[in-house]
Amino acid sequence: MFRIKHKFKNIVLLLFIFISCSCDKNQNIVPYVYVNQYVNISLPTYSNLNTIGGWVYISGGSKGIVIYRQSYDQFSTYDRQCTYNSGQGCGKVTLDSTNTYLECDCDNSQYQLFDGLVIQGPANYSLKNYQSSFNVSSNQLHIYN
Repeated sequence: MFRIKHKFKNIVLLLFIFISCSCDKNQNIVPYVYVNQYVNISLPTYSNLNTIGGWVYISGGSKGIVIYRQSYDQFSTYDRQCTYNSGQGCGKVTLDSTNTYLECDCDNSQYQLFDGLVIQGPANYSLKNYQSSFNVSSNQLHIYN
């Protein structure tokens, strides 16, 4: 009985170590870059963000940031760094000609504009998401991590 419990504990411990190591690798797909930016969507540069479904690129993050307006007061903000082979300096995403998805200029992986999820690989990981909050009264979008 003692041997079975001991073996079970070892298996659980090995499984925990394996899962922990796998998670760490997944979290570092895109390098951490401090982001704390405010965007006034009333400015002409950001006029595309005045309509739901509008988007813009801004500087910041690892390879730039994509801002997409989901609804009246909700925005999605992603790093433009491709998630496949990002350690080898793979490219950045741009919006396709139909304005429906983001595509990596390095490996042609495709990501949904709405939530950054992978549509087509070789990428397996979603775009790195930044947090954002929108102040309706000042038209200021705060992007941060």
